[in-house]
Amino acid sequence: MKYLTVLGLALLISAPVMDTAEAKEPTLRKLPAKARFIHGDNLVTRALPETGVATDARLQSPRQKAAGLSTIMVTRNGDQYESRMNPEDVAIFEKAIRDLEAVGRTATTFSTPPTFPTLNRSANGRVSPTVVIGTDDRVQIGNTVASPFWHIGRIGIGCTGTLITPKHVLTAGHCVSNGAGTWYSALNFTTAQNGSYQPWGTATWTRAVTTTAWHNSADSNHDYALIVLSAAPHGGNAGWGVYSGGTHTITGYPGDKPFGTMWTHSGGVWTSGSYRLCYTIDTAGGQSGSGIASDGGVYVRGIHTTGSASQNCGTRLTSSVYSTLQNWIATYPN
Repeated sequence: MKYLTVLGLALLISAPVMDTAEAKEPTLRKLPAKARFIHGDNLVTRALPETGVATDARLQSPRQKAAGLSTIMVTRNGDQYESRMNPEDVAIFEKAIRDLEAVGRTATTFSTPPTFPTLNRSANGRVSPTVVIGTDDRVQIGNTVASPFWHIGRIGIGCTGTLITPKHVLTAGHCVSNGAGTWYSALNFTTAQNGSYQPWGTATWTRAVTTTAWHNSADSNHDYALIVLSAAPHGGNAGWGVYSGGTHTITGYPGDKPFGTMWTHSGGVWTSGSYRLCYTIDTAGGQSGSGIASDGGVYVRGIHTTGSASQNCGTRLTSSVYSTLQNWIATYPN
């Protein structure tokens, strides 16, 4: 039995490990330049186009994979920190993940359960009928403080996010960075917003974290991010885990509906290449960053990112992405 430390994670390998090489701990270093910010609310309100063919990880170079496993973080005052994965260590990391799955840590057991809010502020009185408009299959959520909607919120830039810990919001990479090295500054988070009603107010952000592959190269295979909040809105969070098939639900704040209203729709989801999930679930700009959630919307298994006339798609929570997110949460608790 041995521990293999990769990306700051102590991965317990109980199966025999033939290769005794160990990946070096990536160094978190402060970048000399202050971050560039794009300022303003509601700037990301259109869905990114879904283009290109599905990517098979087996066809990618170690350098490409390393960029997807590398991290860049920005603080609210513009300090930037980066941790780069060595391409030579990618194979070790991938083997560690395979070994975990081989000893029973499969897609269905990689899960973090939801926790309930500790504060409600008498919000249950605001219940309104569900609404279906025309042929649109999305349904409006009238009671946004009911489970599982109380963990979903609107990000100031115009996206949607989900609390996966009391203070960490999971969203799309393109909701925090433009993919060309510049960050967005409007990342405050309003949990369970319902029009002008904000049952837990708006929490300010302290840090945003995404992959180097997205931030510098707009690589849609690694389009995901975490926003760290200054305070927990209500102490609860959604469940989340690795994608494992079945019907899923996407809930968020579409830009084609009345401002600040929450809408949902469910349907089948399929894998597309090694990194993506695709579906015909109805979405619109503003729902970027919404969780692709199983079990009636309880467990987030992916992040909605793109759309087209024939299908919508998002980032798949693989074992590698799950481990990366766990590492970000441990590294940046505040």
